[in-house]
Amino acid sequence: MRALRVVTEDGPSAVELHDVPEPTGELIVAVRAAAVAFPDVLMTRGKYQIRQNLPFTLGWEAAGDVIRAPAGGPFAVGDRVMTLSFGAHAEQVVAYPEATFALPDALTYEEGAAFPLNYLTALAALERRGRLVPGERVLVHGAAGGVGTATIQVGKALGAHVIASVSTEDKAQVAWAAGADEVVVGDDFRAGLSGPVHLIIDSVGGTERFKESLRSLVPEGRLVVVGFAGGEIPEVRVNRLLIGNVDVIGCSFNILATEASGLADAMARLTELVGTGALRPVIGSTYPLEQGAEGLREIDERRATGKVILTV
Repeated sequence: MRALRVVTEDGPSAVELHDVPEPTGELIVAVRAAAVAFPDVLMTRGKYQIRQNLPFTLGWEAAGDVIRAPAGGPFAVGDRVMTLSFGAHAEQVVAYPEATFALPDALTYEEGAAFPLNYLTALAALERRGRLVPGERVLVHGAAGGVGTATIQVGKALGAHVIASVSTEDKAQVAWAAGADEVVVGDDFRAGLSGPVHLIIDSVGGTERFKESLRSLVPEGRLVVVGFAGGEIPEVRVNRLLIGNVDVIGCSFNILATEASGLADAMARLTELVGTGALRPVIGSTYPLEQGAEGLREIDERRATGKVILTV
């Protein structure tokens, strides 16, 4: 089968399409679409916190059809599923049952590949770690990206007033389309705010952005860190937290997996919101698997809006 492989840690341009043996395992999914995320870019340079032995197959978000399943398990051959399983940029992937979910009928395979990671992250950041209260003002940095558009939609569904922060007017249109109540454009986002905010979800990073974000919070406001797509990991002087009476909180979606049924319960809630029409992944670009390096470059160069998808 074909798979997108990292053979040297020299960035997206070094990724190659190879023929590799079909995987063995109890639960196998024939991939119809796979998503590209910022951690994939980091992995092409060996900069992600989890290192793999070279060469390895990239990707860990996919949607497709079950082609092998254990008897008595939650899935059967022919089921449409979406999964968070490493090695997803390939024609087949070994799926982890605890991180594999039924693909809602309302979603395409492309939308299914774009769904679990971003929407679980958004739910965890807003509700579990951000302690969102309906009616609060939420500022979303990087709001035109995959995590950003998901956070806008989930925030609205949870009753927040959502303000999107983006870098360009083109990206502002994406944020408006995702449902933002307000949009601020440019690095000087604080000047565009109509007032302080209760909660900030930051997937971009950067020292100056971080400082201005802390200054944008109400007393006892919260800033939730979910990533560093801008490439710079900020540092915080804790006196700013003391003076402002504000919190800085880290968040990875896997906090939802600390309870046995945590991921399944969260996905059940999100699936209900799909059914109401509140959630629908924003697909920015689509490439065939053999052009996966182009999708990686789009994210690496911060040109991406919505989710970048590879079709198989």
